[in-house]
Amino acid sequence: MIRWLLFFFTAAGTLFFSSSRFVDPWLVPKWGILVAGMVVWGLVTAVHWVYPFDRCPVRFRSWVEGGLVALVGVEACYGLFRAFAPGGGGVASLTGTLDNAAGFAACLCVGFPFCLRLMGGTGWRRYAGVAAATVVLVAVALSASRAGILSLLAVSAVWAWKRLRFSPRVKGTTLAVLLLLLAGLLYGVKKDSADGRLLIWRCSLEMMKDRPLQGWGLGGFEAHYMDYQAAYFERHPDSRYAPLADTVQYPFSEYLNIGVAFGVVGWLAVAAWLVCLGRAYVRRPTVEKESGLLVWLAVVVFAAFSYPLMYPFVWLMLAYASVRLLEDVGTVRPLLLQAGAVCLLATCGWVGSRTYRRMKAELVWAEAVAASSLGQTEEAMEKYRRAYSVLWADRYFLYNYAAELHRHGQQDEALRVAGACRRRWADYDLELLLAELYEQRGEDVRAEAHYRRASLMCPNRFVPLHRLVLLLDRTGWADEAVRLARQLVEKPVKVPSFQVDWIKKEMNDYIIKQCE
Repeated sequence: MIRWLLFFFTAAGTLFFSSSRFVDPWLVPKWGILVAGMVVWGLVTAVHWVYPFDRCPVRFRSWVEGGLVALVGVEACYGLFRAFAPGGGGVASLTGTLDNAAGFAACLCVGFPFCLRLMGGTGWRRYAGVAAATVVLVAVALSASRAGILSLLAVSAVWAWKRLRFSPRVKGTTLAVLLLLLAGLLYGVKKDSADGRLLIWRCSLEMMKDRPLQGWGLGGFEAHYMDYQAAYFERHPDSRYAPLADTVQYPFSEYLNIGVAFGVVGWLAVAAWLVCLGRAYVRRPTVEKESGLLVWLAVVVFAAFSYPLMYPFVWLMLAYASVRLLEDVGTVRPLLLQAGAVCLLATCGWVGSRTYRRMKAELVWAEAVAASSLGQTEEAMEKYRRAYSVLWADRYFLYNYAAELHRHGQQDEALRVAGACRRRWADYDLELLLAELYEQRGEDVRAEAHYRRASLMCPNRFVPLHRLVLLLDRTGWADEAVRLARQLVEKPVKVPSFQVDWIKKEMNDYIIKQCE
Protein backbone atom coordinates (compact mmCIF):
# COMPACT_ATOMS: atom_id res chain seq x y z
CA MET A 1 0.00 0.00 0.00
CA ILE A 2 2.90 2.35 0.77
CA ARG A 3 4.23 2.00 -2.77
CA TRP A 4 0.82 2.72 -4.31
CA LEU A 5 0.46 5.84 -2.21
CA LEU A 6 3.96 6.94 -3.27
CA PHE A 7 2.98 6.33 -6.88
CA PHE A 8 -0.22 8.38 -6.58
CA PHE A 9 1.42 11.36 -4.89
CA THR A 10 4.28 11.25 -7.40
CA ALA A 11 1.71 11.33 -10.20
CA ALA A 12 0.02 14.34 -8.62
CA GLY A 13 3.37 16.12 -8.30
CA THR A 14 4.40 15.45 -11.90
CA LEU A 15 1.12 16.93 -13.07
CA PHE A 16 0.58 19.92 -10.77
CA PHE A 17 3.86 20.95 -9.15
CA SER A 18 5.62 24.06 -10.42
CA SER A 19 7.95 26.58 -8.79
CA SER A 20 9.13 30.04 -9.73
CA ARG A 21 12.41 29.31 -7.94
CA PHE A 22 13.62 27.52 -11.09
CA VAL A 23 14.57 29.09 -14.41
CA ASP A 24 12.09 26.67 -16.04
CA PRO A 25 9.20 26.80 -13.52
CA TRP A 26 7.06 24.23 -15.36
CA LEU A 27 9.09 21.17 -16.35
CA VAL A 28 12.19 21.05 -14.14
CA PRO A 29 10.23 20.89 -10.84
CA LYS A 30 8.02 18.13 -12.24
CA TRP A 31 11.03 16.08 -13.31
CA GLY A 32 12.50 16.60 -9.85
CA ILE A 33 9.30 15.25 -8.28
CA LEU A 34 9.33 12.24 -10.61
CA VAL A 35 12.92 11.29 -9.80
CA ALA A 36 12.47 11.90 -6.06
CA GLY A 37 9.28 9.86 -5.99
CA MET A 38 10.82 6.99 -7.94
CA VAL A 39 13.94 6.97 -5.73
CA VAL A 40 11.82 6.66 -2.57
CA TRP A 41 9.61 4.07 -4.29
CA GLY A 42 12.71 2.12 -5.31
CA LEU A 43 14.12 2.14 -1.77
CA VAL A 44 10.83 0.87 -0.32
CA THR A 45 10.58 -1.78 -3.04
CA ALA A 46 14.14 -2.97 -2.44
CA VAL A 47 13.41 -3.47 1.26
CA HIS A 48 10.12 -5.20 0.40
CA TRP A 49 11.91 -7.67 -1.86
CA VAL A 50 14.13 -8.77 1.03
CA TYR A 51 11.61 -8.45 3.89
CA PRO A 52 8.07 -8.46 2.43
CA PHE A 53 5.90 -6.02 4.35
CA ASP A 54 3.94 -3.91 1.85
CA ARG A 55 0.66 -5.71 1.23
CA CYS A 56 -1.97 -4.10 -0.97
CA PRO A 57 -5.55 -5.29 -1.51
CA VAL A 58 -6.78 -5.37 -5.09
CA ARG A 59 -9.57 -2.94 -4.19
CA PHE A 60 -7.01 -0.33 -3.17
CA ARG A 61 -5.37 -0.51 -6.61
CA SER A 62 -8.71 0.34 -8.21
CA TRP A 63 -8.97 3.34 -5.89
CA VAL A 64 -5.53 4.50 -7.04
CA GLU A 65 -6.67 4.32 -10.66
CA GLY A 66 -9.78 6.25 -9.67
CA GLY A 67 -7.41 8.83 -8.20
CA LEU A 68 -5.63 9.08 -11.56
CA VAL A 69 -8.99 9.82 -13.19
CA ALA A 70 -9.54 12.55 -10.61
CA LEU A 71 -6.08 14.01 -11.37
CA VAL A 72 -6.65 14.32 -15.12
CA GLY A 73 -10.20 15.57 -14.54
CA VAL A 74 -8.96 18.31 -12.23
CA GLU A 75 -6.18 19.18 -14.69
CA ALA A 76 -8.67 19.50 -17.54
CA CYS A 77 -11.06 21.62 -15.44
CA TYR A 78 -8.25 23.84 -14.21
CA GLY A 79 -7.00 24.37 -17.77
CA LEU A 80 -10.48 25.31 -18.98
CA PHE A 81 -11.12 27.61 -16.01
CA ARG A 82 -7.77 29.34 -16.37
CA ALA A 83 -8.36 29.90 -20.09
CA PHE A 84 -12.00 31.00 -20.08
CA ALA A 85 -12.49 32.63 -16.68
CA PRO A 86 -12.76 36.44 -16.66
CA GLY A 87 -9.32 37.80 -17.44
CA GLY A 88 -8.15 34.49 -18.94
CA GLY A 89 -6.31 34.27 -22.21
CA GLY A 90 -8.85 32.18 -24.10
CA VAL A 91 -7.99 29.12 -26.19
CA ALA A 92 -4.42 30.34 -26.74
CA SER A 93 -3.73 29.99 -22.98
CA LEU A 94 -5.24 26.51 -22.60
CA THR A 95 -2.16 24.89 -21.10
CA GLY A 96 -3.28 23.96 -17.57
CA THR A 97 -0.31 23.38 -15.28
CA LEU A 98 2.00 22.58 -18.22
CA ASP A 99 4.20 24.80 -20.37
CA ASN A 100 2.18 24.52 -23.59
CA ALA A 101 -0.91 23.01 -25.18
CA ALA A 102 0.94 19.93 -26.45
CA GLY A 103 2.04 18.94 -22.95
CA PHE A 104 -1.43 19.65 -21.57
CA ALA A 105 -3.04 17.42 -24.21
CA ALA A 106 -0.42 14.67 -23.81
CA CYS A 107 -1.03 14.38 -20.06
CA LEU A 108 -4.80 14.27 -20.55
CA CYS A 109 -4.51 11.64 -23.28
CA VAL A 110 -2.50 9.19 -21.17
CA GLY A 111 -5.07 9.51 -18.37
CA PHE A 112 -8.06 9.10 -20.70
CA PRO A 113 -7.98 5.24 -20.76
CA PHE A 114 -8.58 5.18 -16.99
CA CYS A 115 -11.65 7.38 -17.54
CA LEU A 116 -12.93 4.81 -20.03
CA ARG A 117 -12.32 2.00 -17.58
CA LEU A 118 -14.27 3.83 -14.88
CA MET A 119 -17.12 4.24 -17.38
CA GLY A 120 -17.36 0.44 -17.50
CA GLY A 121 -18.27 0.33 -13.81
CA THR A 122 -21.63 0.80 -12.17
CA GLY A 123 -23.32 3.47 -10.12
CA TRP A 124 -21.32 6.56 -9.24
CA ARG A 125 -18.17 5.16 -10.86
CA ARG A 126 -19.81 5.20 -14.28
CA TYR A 127 -21.04 8.78 -13.83
CA ALA A 128 -17.61 9.88 -12.61
CA GLY A 129 -15.95 8.21 -15.60
CA VAL A 130 -18.37 9.83 -18.06
CA ALA A 131 -17.85 13.26 -16.46
CA ALA A 132 -14.05 12.95 -16.49
CA ALA A 133 -13.96 11.59 -20.06
CA THR A 134 -16.21 14.41 -21.27
CA VAL A 135 -14.16 17.20 -19.73
CA VAL A 136 -10.94 15.63 -21.07
CA LEU A 137 -12.40 15.41 -24.59
CA VAL A 138 -13.56 19.03 -24.46
CA ALA A 139 -10.23 20.28 -23.10
CA VAL A 140 -8.13 18.45 -25.70
CA ALA A 141 -10.41 19.56 -28.55
CA LEU A 142 -10.26 23.21 -27.46
CA SER A 143 -6.49 23.04 -26.99
CA ALA A 144 -6.27 22.54 -30.79
CA SER A 145 -3.64 19.81 -30.31
CA ARG A 146 -4.00 17.77 -33.48
CA ALA A 147 -1.87 14.95 -32.08
CA GLY A 148 -4.07 14.92 -28.97
CA ILE A 149 -7.30 14.75 -30.98
CA LEU A 150 -5.97 11.86 -33.09
CA SER A 151 -4.73 10.10 -29.96
CA LEU A 152 -8.13 10.32 -28.25
CA LEU A 153 -9.87 9.15 -31.40
CA ALA A 154 -7.59 6.10 -31.67
CA VAL A 155 -8.07 5.19 -28.00
CA SER A 156 -11.84 5.65 -28.20
CA ALA A 157 -12.07 3.59 -31.38
CA VAL A 158 -10.13 0.64 -29.94
CA TRP A 159 -12.10 0.79 -26.70
CA ALA A 160 -15.43 0.92 -28.56
CA TRP A 161 -14.45 -1.82 -31.06
CA LYS A 162 -15.17 -4.61 -28.58
CA ARG A 163 -18.32 -2.95 -27.25
CA LEU A 164 -20.21 -1.87 -30.39
CA ARG A 165 -22.50 -4.53 -31.85
CA PHE A 166 -21.70 -4.03 -35.52
CA SER A 167 -19.85 -6.24 -37.95
CA PRO A 168 -16.05 -5.76 -38.11
CA ARG A 169 -16.41 -4.60 -41.72
CA VAL A 170 -18.83 -1.79 -40.80
CA LYS A 171 -16.71 -0.73 -37.84
CA GLY A 172 -13.51 -0.79 -39.90
CA THR A 173 -15.00 1.21 -42.78
CA THR A 174 -16.48 3.80 -40.42
CA LEU A 175 -13.20 4.19 -38.56
CA ALA A 176 -11.18 4.56 -41.79
CA VAL A 177 -13.53 7.25 -43.13
CA LEU A 178 -13.45 9.15 -39.85
CA LEU A 179 -9.66 9.05 -39.71
CA LEU A 180 -9.31 10.34 -43.29
CA LEU A 181 -11.80 13.15 -42.75
CA LEU A 182 -10.24 14.14 -39.45
CA ALA A 183 -6.70 14.02 -40.85
CA GLY A 184 -7.69 16.32 -43.73
CA LEU A 185 -9.52 18.69 -41.40
CA LEU A 186 -6.64 18.88 -38.92
CA TYR A 187 -4.14 19.53 -41.72
CA GLY A 188 -6.25 22.35 -43.10
CA VAL A 189 -6.73 24.02 -39.71
CA LYS A 190 -3.00 24.71 -39.29
CA LYS A 191 -1.58 24.23 -42.76
CA ASP A 192 1.53 26.39 -42.23
CA SER A 193 2.38 24.53 -39.04
CA ALA A 194 1.95 21.18 -40.78
CA ASP A 195 4.15 22.28 -43.70
CA GLY A 196 6.79 23.48 -41.25
CA ARG A 197 6.87 20.02 -39.70
CA LEU A 198 7.40 18.50 -43.13
CA LEU A 199 10.62 20.52 -43.34
CA ILE A 200 11.70 19.32 -39.90
CA TRP A 201 10.98 15.69 -40.77
CA ARG A 202 12.83 16.02 -44.07
CA CYS A 203 15.98 17.39 -42.42
CA SER A 204 15.72 14.80 -39.62
CA LEU A 205 15.69 12.01 -42.18
CA GLU A 206 18.78 13.55 -43.75
CA MET A 207 20.46 13.28 -40.35
CA MET A 208 19.47 9.63 -40.13
CA LYS A 209 20.86 8.93 -43.60
CA ASP A 210 24.29 10.03 -42.43
CA ARG A 211 24.24 7.74 -39.36
CA PRO A 212 21.56 5.13 -40.02
CA LEU A 213 22.62 2.42 -37.55
CA GLN A 214 24.05 4.00 -34.41
CA GLY A 215 22.49 7.48 -34.65
CA TRP A 216 23.92 10.69 -33.21
CA GLY A 217 23.50 9.78 -29.53
CA LEU A 218 21.53 11.52 -26.81
CA GLY A 219 21.31 15.23 -27.57
CA GLY A 220 22.37 14.61 -31.16
CA PHE A 221 19.29 16.27 -32.63
CA GLU A 222 19.85 19.51 -30.71
CA ALA A 223 23.56 19.47 -31.47
CA HIS A 224 23.22 19.15 -35.26
CA TYR A 225 19.68 19.69 -36.56
CA MET A 226 19.90 23.43 -37.24
CA ASP A 227 23.10 22.86 -39.21
CA TYR A 228 21.16 20.47 -41.45
CA GLN A 229 18.36 23.01 -41.82
CA ALA A 230 20.92 25.66 -42.80
CA ALA A 231 22.47 23.26 -45.32
CA TYR A 232 19.02 22.59 -46.80
CA PHE A 233 18.32 26.29 -47.38
CA GLU A 234 21.82 26.78 -48.76
CA ARG A 235 20.98 24.17 -51.42
CA HIS A 236 17.39 25.40 -51.88
CA PRO A 237 17.39 29.21 -51.37
CA ASP A 238 13.95 29.56 -53.00
CA SER A 239 12.28 26.76 -51.04
CA ARG A 240 8.63 27.19 -50.12
CA TYR A 241 9.61 26.26 -46.57
CA ALA A 242 11.82 29.36 -46.14
CA PRO A 243 9.03 31.65 -44.81
CA LEU A 244 8.03 28.93 -42.30
CA ALA A 245 11.47 28.09 -40.90
CA ASP A 246 12.14 28.69 -37.23
CA THR A 247 14.49 27.54 -34.49
CA VAL A 248 13.82 23.86 -33.78
CA GLN A 249 14.63 21.95 -30.59
CA TYR A 250 12.58 18.81 -31.23
CA PRO A 251 11.64 16.90 -34.39
CA PHE A 252 7.89 16.86 -33.53
CA SER A 253 7.95 13.07 -33.71
CA GLU A 254 9.28 10.79 -31.01
CA TYR A 255 10.04 8.15 -33.64
CA LEU A 256 12.31 10.52 -35.55
CA ASN A 257 13.86 11.63 -32.27
CA ILE A 258 14.69 8.01 -31.40
CA GLY A 259 15.93 7.37 -34.94
CA VAL A 260 18.22 10.41 -34.90
CA ALA A 261 19.56 9.54 -31.43
CA PHE A 262 19.90 5.76 -31.74
CA GLY A 263 19.41 4.93 -35.42
CA VAL A 264 17.70 1.80 -36.68
CA VAL A 265 18.87 -0.02 -33.55
CA GLY A 266 16.69 2.30 -31.48
CA TRP A 267 13.68 1.67 -33.68
CA LEU A 268 14.13 -2.09 -33.42
CA ALA A 269 14.41 -1.88 -29.63
CA VAL A 270 11.17 0.14 -29.39
CA ALA A 271 9.39 -2.24 -31.78
CA ALA A 272 10.54 -5.25 -29.74
CA TRP A 273 9.26 -3.68 -26.53
CA LEU A 274 5.86 -2.90 -28.05
CA VAL A 275 5.57 -6.46 -29.38
CA CYS A 276 6.42 -7.78 -25.91
CA LEU A 277 3.66 -5.69 -24.35
CA GLY A 278 1.18 -6.72 -27.05
CA ARG A 279 1.93 -10.41 -26.51
CA ALA A 280 1.51 -10.00 -22.75
CA TYR A 281 -1.99 -8.62 -23.36
CA VAL A 282 -2.96 -11.27 -25.93
CA ARG A 283 -1.73 -14.05 -23.65
CA ARG A 284 -4.13 -13.04 -20.90
CA PRO A 285 -6.47 -10.16 -21.78
CA THR A 286 -8.11 -8.47 -18.79
CA VAL A 287 -9.82 -5.16 -18.15
CA GLU A 288 -6.78 -3.94 -16.20
CA LYS A 289 -4.42 -4.87 -19.04
CA GLU A 290 -6.72 -3.21 -21.56
CA SER A 291 -6.25 0.11 -19.76
CA GLY A 292 -2.48 -0.35 -19.87
CA LEU A 293 -2.61 -1.17 -23.57
CA LEU A 294 -4.73 1.92 -24.28
CA VAL A 295 -2.25 4.13 -22.40
CA TRP A 296 0.50 2.89 -24.69
CA LEU A 297 -1.74 3.34 -27.74
CA ALA A 298 -2.42 6.95 -26.72
CA VAL A 299 1.30 7.68 -26.57
CA VAL A 300 2.14 5.69 -29.73
CA VAL A 301 -0.31 7.81 -31.75
CA PHE A 302 0.54 11.10 -30.05
CA ALA A 303 4.27 10.47 -30.46
CA ALA A 304 3.97 10.31 -34.25
CA PHE A 305 3.26 14.05 -34.44
CA SER A 306 4.47 15.59 -31.18
CA TYR A 307 6.75 15.19 -28.15
CA PRO A 308 4.81 13.56 -25.26
CA LEU A 309 7.97 12.01 -23.78
CA MET A 310 9.13 15.47 -22.71
CA TYR A 311 6.64 15.29 -19.83
CA PRO A 312 7.27 13.26 -16.64
CA PHE A 313 3.59 12.42 -16.08
CA VAL A 314 3.55 10.61 -19.42
CA TRP A 315 6.62 8.55 -18.43
CA LEU A 316 5.01 7.63 -15.13
CA MET A 317 1.81 6.49 -16.80
CA LEU A 318 3.78 4.42 -19.33
CA ALA A 319 5.70 2.76 -16.49
CA TYR A 320 2.46 1.98 -14.69
CA ALA A 321 0.85 0.63 -17.87
CA SER A 322 3.88 -1.60 -18.50
CA VAL A 323 3.72 -3.02 -14.96
CA ARG A 324 0.04 -3.76 -15.44
CA LEU A 325 0.67 -5.56 -18.72
CA LEU A 326 3.64 -7.59 -17.48
CA GLU A 327 2.71 -8.23 -13.85
CA ASP A 328 1.73 -11.89 -14.43
CA VAL A 329 4.56 -12.83 -16.78
CA GLY A 330 6.19 -15.08 -14.18
CA THR A 331 7.67 -15.41 -10.72
CA VAL A 332 11.20 -14.49 -9.68
CA ARG A 333 13.38 -16.62 -7.40
CA PRO A 334 14.16 -15.18 -3.93
CA LEU A 335 17.91 -15.12 -4.62
CA LEU A 336 17.38 -13.04 -7.74
CA LEU A 337 15.08 -10.70 -5.80
CA GLN A 338 17.78 -10.16 -3.18
CA ALA A 339 20.38 -9.45 -5.88
CA GLY A 340 17.92 -7.11 -7.55
CA ALA A 341 17.31 -5.34 -4.25
CA VAL A 342 21.04 -4.62 -3.89
CA CYS A 343 21.23 -3.27 -7.44
CA LEU A 344 18.08 -1.19 -6.91
CA LEU A 345 19.46 0.32 -3.70
CA ALA A 346 22.72 1.24 -5.41
CA THR A 347 20.88 2.73 -8.41
CA CYS A 348 18.55 4.75 -6.21
CA GLY A 349 21.50 6.09 -4.22
CA TRP A 350 23.38 7.13 -7.35
CA VAL A 351 20.33 8.68 -9.06
CA GLY A 352 19.23 10.43 -5.88
CA SER A 353 22.67 11.95 -5.34
CA ARG A 354 22.95 13.24 -8.90
CA THR A 355 19.42 14.60 -8.87
CA TYR A 356 19.99 16.42 -5.59
CA ARG A 357 23.11 18.10 -6.99
CA ARG A 358 21.28 18.98 -10.20
CA MET A 359 18.32 20.53 -8.40
CA LYS A 360 20.62 22.60 -6.17
CA ALA A 361 22.47 23.84 -9.25
CA GLU A 362 19.17 24.70 -10.96
CA LEU A 363 18.19 26.79 -7.93
CA VAL A 364 21.56 28.56 -7.94
CA TRP A 365 21.13 29.29 -11.66
CA ALA A 366 17.73 30.88 -10.97
CA GLU A 367 19.31 32.96 -8.19
CA ALA A 368 22.01 34.09 -10.62
CA VAL A 369 19.40 35.22 -13.14
CA ALA A 370 17.54 37.13 -10.43
CA ALA A 371 20.74 38.77 -9.16
CA SER A 372 21.70 39.82 -12.69
CA SER A 373 18.28 41.37 -13.29
CA LEU A 374 18.77 43.45 -10.11
CA GLY A 375 22.17 44.68 -11.28
CA GLN A 376 24.13 42.63 -8.73
CA THR A 377 26.83 41.68 -11.20
CA GLU A 378 29.47 40.21 -8.90
CA GLU A 379 26.98 38.10 -6.99
CA ALA A 380 25.41 36.90 -10.24
CA MET A 381 28.76 35.88 -11.75
CA GLU A 382 29.71 34.02 -8.57
CA LYS A 383 26.46 32.05 -8.67
CA TYR A 384 26.92 31.30 -12.38
CA ARG A 385 30.38 29.88 -11.61
CA ARG A 386 28.94 27.72 -8.85
CA ALA A 387 26.19 26.38 -11.09
CA TYR A 388 28.66 25.79 -13.93
CA SER A 389 30.43 23.05 -11.93
CA VAL A 390 27.27 20.93 -12.25
CA LEU A 391 25.49 22.33 -15.33
CA TRP A 392 28.57 22.42 -17.59
CA ALA A 393 26.83 20.15 -20.12
CA ASP A 394 23.42 21.89 -20.11
CA ARG A 395 23.13 23.81 -23.39
CA TYR A 396 20.53 26.28 -22.10
CA PHE A 397 22.63 27.13 -19.07
CA LEU A 398 25.77 27.53 -21.18
CA TYR A 399 24.01 29.92 -23.57
CA ASN A 400 22.57 31.94 -20.70
CA TYR A 401 25.95 32.06 -18.95
CA ALA A 402 27.78 33.11 -22.13
CA ALA A 403 25.21 35.84 -22.82
CA GLU A 404 25.63 37.20 -19.28
CA LEU A 405 29.42 37.16 -19.56
CA HIS A 406 29.13 39.02 -22.86
CA ARG A 407 26.77 41.57 -21.33
CA HIS A 408 29.19 42.25 -18.50
CA GLY A 409 32.22 42.68 -20.76
CA GLN A 410 33.99 39.35 -20.09
CA GLN A 411 34.38 38.56 -23.78
CA ASP A 412 37.13 35.93 -23.65
CA GLU A 413 35.33 33.85 -21.04
CA ALA A 414 32.04 34.36 -22.89
CA LEU A 415 33.62 33.03 -26.08
CA ARG A 416 34.95 29.97 -24.26
CA VAL A 417 31.57 29.15 -22.75
CA ALA A 418 29.74 29.87 -26.02
CA GLY A 419 32.14 27.56 -27.85
CA ALA A 420 31.37 24.78 -25.35
CA CYS A 421 27.69 25.43 -25.91
CA ARG A 422 28.11 25.30 -29.72
CA ARG A 423 29.57 21.78 -29.48
CA ARG A 424 26.30 20.67 -27.86
CA TRP A 425 23.79 22.92 -29.58
CA ALA A 426 23.22 24.31 -33.05
CA ASP A 427 20.97 27.32 -32.55
CA TYR A 428 20.07 30.57 -34.29
CA ASP A 429 20.49 32.80 -31.22
CA LEU A 430 23.78 31.13 -30.34
CA GLU A 431 25.12 31.87 -33.84
CA LEU A 432 24.27 35.54 -33.38
CA LEU A 433 26.01 35.58 -29.99
CA LEU A 434 29.14 33.98 -31.44
CA ALA A 435 29.11 36.44 -34.34
CA GLU A 436 28.96 39.40 -31.95
CA LEU A 437 31.77 38.00 -29.82
CA TYR A 438 34.05 37.44 -32.81
CA GLU A 439 33.19 40.86 -34.24
CA GLN A 440 34.17 42.54 -30.98
CA ARG A 441 37.48 40.65 -31.02
CA GLY A 442 38.16 41.94 -34.54
CA GLU A 443 37.83 38.46 -36.12
CA ASP A 444 35.57 39.67 -38.91
CA VAL A 445 35.86 36.56 -41.11
CA ARG A 446 34.56 34.32 -38.33
CA ALA A 447 31.87 36.84 -37.44
CA GLU A 448 30.70 36.92 -41.06
CA ALA A 449 30.53 33.11 -41.16
CA HIS A 450 28.31 32.99 -38.07
CA TYR A 451 26.01 35.75 -39.35
CA ARG A 452 25.58 33.87 -42.62
CA ARG A 453 24.95 30.59 -40.79
CA ALA A 454 22.28 32.25 -38.62
CA SER A 455 20.59 33.65 -41.72
CA LEU A 456 20.56 30.22 -43.38
CA MET A 457 19.12 28.59 -40.27
CA CYS A 458 16.11 30.93 -40.33
CA PRO A 459 15.91 32.62 -43.76
CA ASN A 460 12.86 34.69 -42.78
CA ARG A 461 14.76 36.56 -40.02
CA PHE A 462 16.06 40.09 -40.66
CA VAL A 463 18.62 40.58 -37.87
CA PRO A 464 21.49 38.39 -39.20
CA LEU A 465 21.55 39.98 -42.65
CA HIS A 466 21.17 43.45 -41.17
CA ARG A 467 24.23 42.99 -38.95
CA LEU A 468 26.08 41.38 -41.85
CA VAL A 469 25.44 44.44 -44.02
CA LEU A 470 26.91 46.67 -41.31
CA LEU A 471 29.92 44.38 -40.96
CA LEU A 472 30.59 44.22 -44.71
CA ASP A 473 30.22 48.00 -45.06
CA ARG A 474 32.72 48.55 -42.24
CA THR A 475 35.25 46.12 -43.75
CA GLY A 476 35.12 47.62 -47.27
CA TRP A 477 32.81 45.14 -49.05
CA ALA A 478 30.28 47.78 -50.09
CA ASP A 479 29.00 45.97 -53.22
CA GLU A 480 28.12 42.81 -51.28
CA ALA A 481 26.61 44.97 -48.53
CA VAL A 482 24.35 46.76 -51.04
CA ARG A 483 23.26 43.42 -52.54
CA LEU A 484 22.26 42.10 -49.13
CA ALA A 485 20.58 45.41 -48.25
CA ARG A 486 18.38 45.12 -51.37
CA GLN A 487 17.58 41.55 -50.35
CA LEU A 488 16.45 42.80 -46.95
CA VAL A 489 14.27 45.56 -48.41
CA GLU A 490 12.53 43.05 -50.72
CA LYS A 491 12.23 40.27 -48.13
CA PRO A 492 8.61 39.42 -47.24
CA VAL A 493 7.68 39.99 -43.60
CA LYS A 494 6.50 36.95 -41.63
CA VAL A 495 5.65 38.77 -38.38
CA PRO A 496 5.27 42.57 -38.62
CA SER A 497 7.17 44.50 -35.95
CA PHE A 498 8.75 47.86 -35.28
CA GLN A 499 12.24 46.33 -35.52
CA VAL A 500 11.59 44.91 -38.99
CA ASP A 501 10.16 48.22 -40.23
CA TRP A 502 13.19 50.06 -38.85
CA ILE A 503 15.63 47.62 -40.51
CA LYS A 504 13.88 47.97 -43.87
CA LYS A 505 13.96 51.77 -43.64
CA GLU A 506 17.62 51.83 -42.61
CA MET A 507 18.60 49.49 -45.46
CA ASN A 508 16.65 51.53 -47.98
CA ASP A 509 18.46 54.69 -46.81
CA TYR A 510 21.77 52.83 -47.01
CA ILE A 511 21.11 51.79 -50.62
CA ILE A 512 20.22 55.37 -51.61
CA LYS A 513 23.36 56.69 -49.93
CA GLN A 514 25.62 54.15 -51.66
CA CYS A 515 24.08 54.83 -55.07
CA GLU A 516 24.55 58.60 -54.92
